[in-house]
Amino acid sequence: MTIIKTLSATLFTLGLALGSVNSQAAGNMSGTLNAQMVLQAGCAISGASGEGNTGVNFGTLDFGAQPSTFTGVLTATATGGAGGAGATQITCSPDVTAITISVSGGNNPGQGGSVGTGSRALKYASSYLPYEVYSDSALTTAFPVNATALGVTLPGTGAAVALPVYGRINKTSVNAMPAGNYVDVLQVTLAW
Repeated sequence: MTIIKTLSATLFTLGLALGSVNSQAAGNMSGTLNAQMVLQAGCAISGASGEGNTGVNFGTLDFGAQPSTFTGVLTATATGGAGGAGATQITCSPDVTAITISVSGGNNPGQGGSVGTGSRALKYASSYLPYEVYSDSALTTAFPVNATALGVTLPGTGAAVALPVYGRINKTSVNAMPAGNYVDVLQVTLAW
């Protein structure tokens, strides 16, 4: 009989314990959870992420292929870049309505003056082909060789626009030049 009373008391205690667990699980709680995101003013070049990036691919000023006897003016716009084929694009948030751009003098500033005009020069072996880089498609405002920044106005719409870097070769010499791949590297810095 003592065993039955002890067993009954144990089962009763276990039932109370289970009942108290069930009553604790029956509660609920409600409230609010905030969600947020801060978008900062910024710009991106052809799909490259924005501020603080170094080594961004701004593309190429490709003047094309010409015979080594060519004379005259050739122009180019920045193409390729981080986003792939086509004109190099810059996209800025709508609140960025002006940026500054600086373009270095490249690897061969001031070379090739006997061949044509321009403050920078493309090089092949020991031959130089001068060229100039401008901030406007009308080719009126040249970027200084000392990488002083120039201001450029943006539409403020948030839509992509062509990177405002334009090249111009003006070969004035009628003498043929050695055939080859003439190249230069410019450092570009964009700030807003």
